[in-house]
Formats: sequence, C-alpha cells, structure tokens
Amino acid sequence: MLNKFLSELFTGKLNKALSILENITVKSPIPNEIITMLRLAIFKPEQNFLSYQRIFNIWSKWGQPPLKPNSTKLKILLLSDFTADHFSPMVRLFCAAQGVKAEVFLPGFDSIEQTALDPTSSLYECEPDIICLIFSEYWLQKYIGNGSLVKQSDLEAAQNTLSNLISTIKSNSLANILIGNLPGRAFTFPAGTVSLEKIMGWNLALYNFNHWLGKMTQDRLYVVDIAEAVFNSGGRKVMGNTNYFRARMAFEMSGTLSVAREIASAVCHLSGKTHRALVTDFDNTIWGGEVAELGSFGVECGHESPEALGFLMTQEYIKNLRHLGILLAGVSRNDPEMKKIFTENKELALNLDDFASIQLGWLPKSDYVAQVANELGFGSDLMVYLDDSLFEIAQILSAHPYMDAILAGPDSQSTITRLTSYRFFNSVSISSDDLKRGSRALKLKEQREFKTSFSKIEDFLEAIQIRLSFSKLNPENLNRVIQLFQKTNQFNLTTRRHGGENLKKLESEGGDVYSISYEDTFGSQGIISAITLVTEIDSIYIESWLMSCRVLNRTVEQAVFAFILEKAAGKKVRGEYIPTEKNNLVRSLYKELGFKKINAVQVNENETEEWIYADYDLADLPLKHYVSISMK
Repeated sequence: MLNKFLSELFTGKLNKALSILENITVKSPIPNEIITMLRLAIFKPEQNFLSYQRIFNIWSKWGQPPLKPNSTKLKILLLSDFTADHFSPMVRLFCAAQGVKAEVFLPGFDSIEQTALDPTSSLYECEPDIICLIFSEYWLQKYIGNGSLVKQSDLEAAQNTLSNLISTIKSNSLANILIGNLPGRAFTFPAGTVSLEKIMGWNLALYNFNHWLGKMTQDRLYVVDIAEAVFNSGGRKVMGNTNYFRARMAFEMSGTLSVAREIASAVCHLSGKTHRALVTDFDNTIWGGEVAELGSFGVECGHESPEALGFLMTQEYIKNLRHLGILLAGVSRNDPEMKKIFTENKELALNLDDFASIQLGWLPKSDYVAQVANELGFGSDLMVYLDDSLFEIAQILSAHPYMDAILAGPDSQSTITRLTSYRFFNSVSISSDDLKRGSRALKLKEQREFKTSFSKIEDFLEAIQIRLSFSKLNPENLNRVIQLFQKTNQFNLTTRRHGGENLKKLESEGGDVYSISYEDTFGSQGIISAITLVTEIDSIYIESWLMSCRVLNRTVEQAVFAFILEKAAGKKVRGEYIPTEKNNLVRSLYKELGFKKINAVQVNENETEEWIYADYDLADLPLKHYVSISMK
C-alpha cells in the first residue's frame, strides 16, 4: 500500500492518494505505515485548502493520533485582528506532522489590545505555552493612516503601542511569544518608497516596521516570517481580497495555508521538534548522471547548461543548511571509491567536509540510514531523506517510518523547488552552538576514524584527553541549556521541558542548574549536557539530567555522576527515571551507576521509577572514567 500511495502522491495524483487514505479502516494501534502515509500527505506543499481539509478529516476520523514519536503537548493562543477561525485546524495539523500535539485557542475577532491589556482575559486564563500575534495591514493602518504617505511620528506610535503590548503580555504570562511580520498591502499605494524628512511612503514604512520588529527578538519573543510565507504562496494574490470584504479574513485560502504552515513550523522549532539532518542520495539527485558511468568530471553540475545550474543551486542550498546547524549525510548504492568526486570535481559546491556522515556500498539504503543515525547521535525521525527514486524512498520509509522524505527530479529545477517549498528546515532562532554544529560533527567524524587505530577503547579514551567544564546557569549559556531541554529525548531521564523561567525559578528556590561543556584533543563540542540538582535535608535530588548522544560511550556520564557525588558531599543521591517512547537508552543508567530502585509510581500514563544512591565511600567509588573535570 505504501508503494502505491507514494507513487500517487509524488507524481501529482493527489486525489487518488487521498482516496487511498480515506478507504483505509484503521484499528488501534494504527500501523506505522499508515501514519507515514498521512504525515507525508500533510507535508506535501502546493495543495489547495479543500485537500488539506480532507486530510484533516481523515486524521480526525482516525482519532487524531500522534504522527511522530514522543509528541509534545502545547497550548497555543492565536491573537489576531482578523477572522482566524480557519487557522486553528491547519495549525494543529501541521504541528502534528512534526510531533507537537497542539491545542489552539482563539480570542474574539479584532481583540488584540483588549485581550492583551486585560489580565483577566482568556489570553492569560488558558495559560498558553505559546502566544502567537498575527497582524493584518489594517491593524497598522489604525496607527499610521490609510494614505500613501506615513508620518515618522505615527510609525513610532505604532511601534510604541506594540512594544507596550508585548511588555504587558510578558509580565502576565510565561509563554513564548511568536509575532508575525507584515506582508505588503492587498491594494498597493503609489510612491511606496518615497522618503522625505519625517515622511515616507507606505512600503518604506512597512519595511522600517518589520526591521524594527526583527531587532525586538529576545527574551521569549520570536518573529515568524509571514511576509515570506505570503510571497511564497502567491504574493498579493493571496492577501485578503474577496475574503476580507466578505468575512474580514486577512488572507485568501492559499495564503491561510501558507501562513498556518509557517506558524506551525515556528511552534515546532521552539519545541525542539525540528529536522536536524538532511540525508541525501547522490546520483541524479545532487548532480546529473551516475558517477560510476560518467566519472568525476562527466556528471552535470555547474554553469554549462540550465540543468547543470539547477544541480549547482541545489548543492548550494544544501551546503547553506550547515550554517543553521543542520547536519548533512550522504547515502548511495555505489562503490566507496566514488566519493573522490568531491575532491576532484571543483564544479561541485559540496565537498567531503560538508558531510557529517557518508555511507557507500551495496546494502539496502535503510541500513545506511541506521548507520547515519548511530553516527550523528539522534533518530531518523529528526531527518529528511532526499532521493530521485521512489523505490529507495519506499524502502527507507518501510524501515524508518518516522523519517520524512522529498522526491528529487525529474529535473534539477524541480528538486530545488521542492527543497525550499517544504519548509522542513525553517527556524525562528539560532544559537552560537547551532553555528558550530557542522564543524563539531566533522570533528566527531575524525574521531571515529582515529578510533579505528586502537585495539582497546580505554586506550582511545585516554589518548583523546576528554575535559568537561561545569558552569552554573548564566546569560551566556542560558539559550543553549533551554535548547537542550527542548530537544533532548534519548539521554533524558525525566524529559522535563524546562524553559528559562522554570530554570530561574528552580534556582531561586535553592536548586542548581549546571551546563556541561565537552572538549578533547580534536576540539570543543560545546555544551553537551545539563543537570539540575536540588539540595534536600539528607540528600541531593537529580531533578533533571540530559545529554547529547554524540558523546556517548566515552564515560562522560560516569564523570558527571562523580561531579554530582562531590556536590552531595556524603549525602544520599536521589533520582527518577520517567520512561518515554524515546529514552529507553537510559533505562538502566542509575542501576549501572550503583543506584538501587526503591519505588515505582504510576503518574498519568507513565511509571516513574525512584532510585537512590547511599552508603558509599567517596574514597572507594566504582566510577571509572577517562575525563578531567573543572568548574568555571
């Protein structure tokens, strides 16, 4: 069934693909193959609103099951000055496809100021996790007028009003705030870029407003690129023309879809439910032709033809993902010798150092994806696969049902168009650690190659001289620590999703939050772990403990526990393990460290295990590790 569905979906026969889904009678639990098909249908861009309504109805008929493992539940309040009822089901649908179970709240029509300024309003009553502010041109029009020319003082008044609204929301709610920038007008004015002293054209005023908004992004405030979403879906044609006159809707239905997708993408990014890697095929996907037949210089990529230019632009797009912290991997059914193309062919934008993992050979590609996941340290559910072969996509999805996929071809222009329109790698914030992730992945690849020269793991660990640096929570590490709490699933003993306010509150109540940075002879991996410790009368309580999987099997966890024991200074150490779909990796961690399980309590859907470490002698601990520890 999956093969048939993929063929219909990716070859433009959407109605037939959706008919396959509509005719399925599902029973609980729903097979992974069916979930995969529904999720791929949601992600497929360039569909009309009725198609997405059909998909929403199918999902609802099946009981709105989670479409990714370990889904995060969030309350989202959508605050707008226009009729936004159509947004709710689409935002929920797009969020579900990335692993967020969203509950969407909509206050009354055109109620931004009233709702935000009233501390008893529904905005605060429902205690949302994310508040999304989306404006139409008519909200701005209230402050700067409805004419071709705009006074500087009126624009500043609009900015001050919005700034005050944001400050009020922050003081009354702990939610993250998403705010949409403004696209152009549905009915444009002439002289849009005129500039005089203290007077400007409408378009210039809009540019200045959006530029000011971009500089406001800090302390729980993030900008959603609504202007880009509108431009991508048709520009002025999708602004509220007919729909605004009839129902005060800011966008036509195609614009509503694109904006809803952008909002959902931003929500998922803040929740850590993002795609962290692109895994790509090579032949006829990032260059034209087969390198085994044509050689390193015979493939199409460069400036010599339109098709070659399309492949070059595809590679440039993929290469630039690294700057956002997206890791790249290559899998190809090819002789390992073929990777010499990346050093020989200077027309290629990509080179070997751009890839955190390359898997070549004649095994099924699903095996190579598993190897990529092992080397990168996270699951295939956080990856996107790109290939020109429906057969290969089907084979990989059969083994990795939560992976997402894009069909390349049949020409290079189609590939670059799909890569950009899927919006898989959208982000609303970026950290310094994100910027360094690509280079750190390369260092890990060098370490894997270096490791093969040792017969014993102990000799390797001693040779690379691992150093951990512990720091208490501070402005420099806060964003990275929050990011770890939102994104880390596998090595996470409780999966508590602390935000900045939660962590600061924990500290104010006497707890300690530590970030842990990693370095070895190959270089720094940045902040790779975080722990929260609460001092009790006779014990230290490990409230949270999470770590990046990229440093597993290096005795780092033993070293972290040695640090905790030092802080305990002879007291007992308590910890909890709350099982989820993805943290089975640490199920036996406490046992391996010498803890004893003392209790197991059913909490909601999960059984919380309570563990204790007691009656130990600091001078004689079985905590063998190959790590040096320092405190900043």
